[in-house]
Formats: sequence, C-alpha cells, structure tokens
Amino acid sequence: MSDWLKEYANEVGLPIMNQSEFEHHTDRIGKEQFRLDLAEYIANNRPEFPLKEITEKDVRKLFNELKNDDIWKIIKPIENIDKTVFEKYEDYKYPFKEHGLGLIDGPSTYNSISNYFHQDLRLNCGSYGFEAPIQVWTEGTAKDIWKCLGPIWRGINNMKKVNIDGEEKLRGGSLNNASYMSAFRLGTYIATQFKPNVAKAIYHMTDAKKVLDTSCGWGDRLAGFYTSDAEEYIGCDPNPNTFNKYYQQIETYEKLLGNTDVKIHAGQTTKDSASFIGVDGKKKVRIYRCGAEDLPWDEINNVDCAFTSPPYFSTEEYNKGGEHEEDQSWFKFNEYEKWRDDFYLPVSLNSHKSLSDNGFLFVNIMDPKIKGKRYHSCDELVDSLSDYFIGQIGMRIMQRPQGNAKFKTKEELNEFMNMLFIENVWCFHSVHSDLDLFRHSRTTTLDNFFE
Repeated sequence: MSDWLKEYANEVGLPIMNQSEFEHHTDRIGKEQFRLDLAEYIANNRPEFPLKEITEKDVRKLFNELKNDDIWKIIKPIENIDKTVFEKYEDYKYPFKEHGLGLIDGPSTYNSISNYFHQDLRLNCGSYGFEAPIQVWTEGTAKDIWKCLGPIWRGINNMKKVNIDGEEKLRGGSLNNASYMSAFRLGTYIATQFKPNVAKAIYHMTDAKKVLDTSCGWGDRLAGFYTSDAEEYIGCDPNPNTFNKYYQQIETYEKLLGNTDVKIHAGQTTKDSASFIGVDGKKKVRIYRCGAEDLPWDEINNVDCAFTSPPYFSTEEYNKGGEHEEDQSWFKFNEYEKWRDDFYLPVSLNSHKSLSDNGFLFVNIMDPKIKGKRYHSCDELVDSLSDYFIGQIGMRIMQRPQGNAKFKTKEELNEFMNMLFIENVWCFHSVHSDLDLFRHSRTTTLDNFFE
C-alpha cells in the first residue's frame, strides 16, 4: 500500500510534498490511510531522519549577530516582571516568589550556532522510559512511527477543516522536513537544548573572564562563551561523541573570531588518565573527556562564573549503549542517593570552591521525577550552600502546544500559552561578591537618582 510514496521520495528516500500534492492525497485516501501508509513506508525503507537544515552560512550569520547583540535587553530584574511566574513545582523550599532575582527571557533565535554540530546526537538521546526521535525513526515499528505522525494533519501544519461543496475537507499544510520534525518533537522525547544567548547573558551579568562548565552537553554554553567577552573556558563531558564535536566547534568559532591558524592541542591528565582538548587562540579553552567528579579540581581556581546545567539524575540517558556509557552519571550513579552524594552535591561544592573572590555559581536544574517519584534536588542544593545563596533567576521556557480538547475556549488556550513559565537557575556568590547582576537593565527613576 505504501509504495506510491516512492514517487515523492527525495535524494535520501524521504517523501516530500507541496501543499497541493499533500491536500490531493489527503482527499484521495483520507488522512488515516495516508498516515498508515506513511508509517509503513518509513518502517520499511528507513530514510534518513529529517534533521533541521542548518548551513555553515547560517552559523556564521547567527554567531556574528549574537556576538554583537545587546544581551541586556533579554535580562529583566524582578521589579520589571509584570506577570505571575510559574515554576514546575509550587512547593520549593526557596520559591521564586520569595527568592526571585529576575528573569532571562531569551528566544531560541541563536540555537543553530551549536545545534549545527550536535543535533544528530541530541535527537538520538532518550529519556527514562521514552525513546528519542531518531530511535523511533530508525528502530521503531510502523505502529511506533504511526503514533508520532498524527500532528502532521493538525495545527503544526496549519491545516484547517473547510466545507467544500457540502463536504468537510482538510486544507493547508505540506510534507517536508519541518512537518516531520514538528510531529516527532511532540510524539517523542527530545533532549533539551540550552540557549547560547542565555549563557552569554549569564557571563555578561557576572563580568566573567574565566568560566567553568561542568556539563558541556550539546555545546550551547561553549557557543555562548565564544560570543561573550569572557576569555577562558574550562569544561568537561564524559560523552566521546560530543567530545569529538567540540573539536569542530572550537575550530569554527576561532575562525569566526579571526584566527586563521587554529591549533587545537590534546593531552591527558595525571588523574585517571582523563583526556582533554584545548586551544590558546582568540580564546583559551580546555575541555576534559570525563565526568565532573573526576576533574583535576586542584588545578581549577579563580573562576569568575561557574555555570552549568547538570544531568537531572536519570531523566536523560546520554550516550546509552555507546562507548564509555559507564562514565555517564545516570549509569555510574544509578541510585538517586548515590548520584546526589557522589556526583551532584560534591561537584557543586567543588565548583563553588573554585570561584574567585568575586565569583558566582549558577546551577540550572529542576527536581527530576522518575517512575512517578520526585527527588528534591533543588532544595538539597541550596541547603548545601545556604550561606552563599542569593536567590534564583528564572529562565523563561515556552509551553508545549496543547490540544484544543484540554481547553473550553480558544481564549483559555491563548491565556495558557501566554503564561510565564520558568526553569530555575540557582545562584550563589563567593565570600566577597557584591555585584548587582541586573545593574544594566534596571529602570532608572527619579527616586533611584535621589537615593
């Protein structure tokens, strides 16, 4: 039944249709049969997964735009927030309504700067109990794939029901990389990408010259570093696949800053033989291929800004089944208490100890929930560093699109989509830090002047 789709296969075997073709076949066989045929075709032929199309030109353009962007425009102090802020949980011991410092409302405009290098790895990273898009696409049954395809005939594709000669039909939409990606984004688990502009904002807020990132992940904070005024970056990640991508990132970013002779060196530490790569070019970078618990902490000091987003326990299963899987914290510390006591809190404490006199530690994490059980990682972090806690910054996140059935009216849906939801960034200072993090974005008033 699905063989007819081969007529529309592109160079990698993926069926692509314009609006008129898509509408025609939806009318011809009905959306349900279309959906079944498409699922069967993908399962039988396994065309390449439709990654987002990003070019080197896109990276160059966005990199330069972010480098020159006024980052303070996305930073809002608490007094400038005119909406109620919603956290994932309402019972945090240190809630935003009492300890909120401000908000970073950064769009995803610049995500391609790092996503260009890592999107295939990120989209192949599953979660506890959930498979990633590429896993479903390449390994799933026709039924698994069918479950993901439904949104192609719904709102993501601008399709609407219209009456034509007394018959209800679907109009709008097409079949392309974007529609496949959007459908699988809703139907599977996608590992979160950090926004490079948010990382740059944090580095600027702290006047950082030397930064530390104990979970380099998908290279997003590395991208933010290269577009900031910071000069030195120390990072680590145990995944050999992402580690190889950092080579490409460093070389590309150095060239974009004008370094025509990029020399990336590699070596090993004396401790546990952890490998590392580095460059002394337009920026100074050293990234270790190891878990943060194995960093040479005695060599890391005078850090102005330690900023990271650690694994949320076993929420995301990085490099599952791959080389050095055993080095991942979700595998190595497979019980929460062990993960907390041997990885999460010690790394946070060591990061704080590495700060300069005027340094700051920022940790982006929300309480993980595994098998229906919630773990209070945020409260435990703040409790462990309570003497240095200054509050939290809200990092705005957008809600996932919701089905109309969940809301009685369109107005209720729009109201939900406009609500202000955040991820938490927990903030700590060193002993002597007194820098106003929001100094360049506060509203100047006559009252402020006379004060």
